[in-house]
Amino acid sequence: MRSGNIILLVICVLAIAIGAAIYFEASAFQKNANITEGTVVRSELTYFYVQYTSDDGVVRTFRGAHGRHKTHYTGNKVKVFYQKDNPDKARITDGVKGGKTTIIVAILLLLMDIFLIFSNRKKSRLADNFKTTGRKVEAEITKIDTDMETTILEKHPYFIDCRWVDPMTGKQYTHTIKNIWTDPKPLLAGRNSIDVYIDREDPEKYFMDIAFLGDIAM
Repeated sequence: MRSGNIILLVICVLAIAIGAAIYFEASAFQKNANITEGTVVRSELTYFYVQYTSDDGVVRTFRGAHGRHKTHYTGNKVKVFYQKDNPDKARITDGVKGGKTTIIVAILLLLMDIFLIFSNRKKSRLADNFKTTGRKVEAEITKIDTDMETTILEKHPYFIDCRWVDPMTGKQYTHTIKNIWTDPKPLLAGRNSIDVYIDREDPEKYFMDIAFLGDIAM
């Protein structure tokens, strides 16, 4: 299991626990809460103030903090949740929805991580099988360049073109290693070939050993 998978697994488990804590705390809060509409009466750089009227007719003020971006402006209407037995204890966020969202996102990421773990294990078993039973040849590196047709976050990946000849049939094969997100030249360390293991029964099936590229190749 790769370290990245372990880290993501831990993060997902923690996120599910945090989401569950948020959900149950918010559920408990809302069970004893009334809902009313409040108005943002002042919005500063860091804090904003919301006035609302509780069931006893008293006008009260809630102070909230802006997040990374200022989203509450003077005059905005907001939903206010306040405790029946302590109307000054209020909040303007629906923690139940926030908790559910956190749990759902964490579960989806967890499922993706589990899929990647099993996928990597399958690839590892396949690689071991090829190395044990396959015929090894050297694939000549013919080109290392940038894939200008692919762009993610304004960044282009690298690719490596290579070719080899099956010594039993004399047939030439070509392969392109795509989606390499760091310049592979330092990792190649001057090498001009890559190990390839060919299926002895079906030369069209092969495994290219690019473990030296680490996690930079997707």
